[in-house]
Amino acid sequence: MAAEYDSMTIPSGSTVSISNHEGEYIAGGSLLEDYMISINSDFEQLIDSGGSDAFTVLGGALKTISPGNLGFSGQFKQMGFVVWKGTQPIKLQFSLEFYYTYNAAIEVVAPIRNLCKLPLPGEGVFGNLIPPGPSVLEAISGTRASNVPPSGEAPAPAEIDQEATKKSADSYVNIRVGNMLFMGCVVTGVEPTFSKNVDEGNSPIYGRVVITAQTMYTATKESLRGW
Repeated sequence: MAAEYDSMTIPSGSTVSISNHEGEYIAGGSLLEDYMISINSDFEQLIDSGGSDAFTVLGGALKTISPGNLGFSGQFKQMGFVVWKGTQPIKLQFSLEFYYTYNAAIEVVAPIRNLCKLPLPGEGVFGNLIPPGPSVLEAISGTRASNVPPSGEAPAPAEIDQEATKKSADSYVNIRVGNMLFMGCVVTGVEPTFSKNVDEGNSPIYGRVVITAQTMYTATKESLRGW
């Protein structure tokens, strides 16, 4: 029934499923627009390009008095040679939208609320904050831990396991966008927008949310195997 529900409402290439690393579905929706992936490395010059100013001034003067035939500086093109300094995690940004068909509290408010939990800390017994995202131990063991990709089939909104959603906010998630997989991610930002129009239960009948996420680890060539 869940698969039938999805197939009627969301084209397969526009579906987004977010699960915890055990494969339990926690949130998802339909893409509002094209999504963006950022992959960046930092490079720096191997040699300091600060040559001798006096040497450069002398070369410029010689160029002037020799109608451009002679001249030199303390700079060489080899000084611009750059070497790799580091690579950032893969960053992902996409927008989801949610529509009312039978119950806006279940179909619109609940999934957006679940998404908003992901970048937020929890509260401990004594009011201390429980940080979102993976612990150091999870990060160290993450490459060997069980890590199940999200299914392409999302359950109906009323069937989503709220406990799985709660656990995911204190760990890392896996994201499927269409057929592309992004494993081991943390959600760093969520920006929801709700319609001013409500249903009979006073819940907004439409919502959209911009989600920013990144991988836990530095991006590598092997990171793209799920694409």
